[in-house]
Amino acid sequence: MLKINSLLFSILLIFYLTGCQNGINTPNEDDLINPDQLNFETVDNEIALMKDSGMPLDNAAGIFSIGWNEMFRPFDEGNAVRGMAFAVAFGDKDTDMKHFRKIGLDMGDVYINYAGNRIELSRKSHDRKGTAYSLFNRPFGQSDNLLEFIPNTEYSFEVTGSDEFAPITITLVSPAALMDITNHSNGDEINLASDLVINWEGGNADGKIAVRLMPRFEMRKGHNGDPRGPMHHRPMFDRIVCQVLNTNTGTFTFPAEQVQRMLNGIDADGIVVEVSQMNAGEVEHENGTIRTAMRNGSSVMLKVVQ
Repeated sequence: MLKINSLLFSILLIFYLTGCQNGINTPNEDDLINPDQLNFETVDNEIALMKDSGMPLDNAAGIFSIGWNEMFRPFDEGNAVRGMAFAVAFGDKDTDMKHFRKIGLDMGDVYINYAGNRIELSRKSHDRKGTAYSLFNRPFGQSDNLLEFIPNTEYSFEVTGSDEFAPITITLVSPAALMDITNHSNGDEINLASDLVINWEGGNADGKIAVRLMPRFEMRKGHNGDPRGPMHHRPMFDRIVCQVLNTNTGTFTFPAEQVQRMLNGIDADGIVVEVSQMNAGEVEHENGTIRTAMRNGSSVMLKVVQ
């Protein structure tokens, strides 16, 4: 069993619904039709965010990532801590994506083992992008898979292997405490005439923190009452506000004018606030260096009062 050599990088951690940087990939309409194809877009966006954090991913043999309580997670009801994970190994053939540049290799089956539990990642396949693995069957929607958070616990990716990728076990250790926004809860109302103060607890004391705001739009319903999906719920990337802090201060204030500018002229029904942090590492495989990430975030959805 291989364990990671920890390096500390800290960035905002959401793929697809995010934007502290300029490399976010917006899905085209053809990809939005197929949830499996959209999974590759979400992985591409997460790779962009990791690269912006300073992780050397261009020559990586693969990426394995686990995170909790991120904005991009299934829209399940309730307050359960929601884990997310993905894994990909890169081949030599180029793809048509900005950051997922090399085709994804078949790694056999991929599981996450922790505290006596075993969860299988869902395999995604695409004729031009190859294979990727994700905890959830589709980027949006409910899921029976629940990756629990247990502090200071080993979470091991078990890869059974294939002709393209040898078996490997990669173990990451969870943080002592997750990030937690303490002065707001989902559904709280905020007044746009006042500055928006965000307080939080948890995370590594010496790690950078990303604090982000983005407009929130109500998910539209189809004729049978089901959500109509991300094609009708796409974020406005040019309206996302992001601030990276060099230290874990536990608080940050967005001026009222900044929040007002973000929402000016659009029909958003609220905002999403998120704070996030990431620990990154690496392991060696016969294919090359694999990059790993243990992510940690907290987000709330707030209603606005004009």
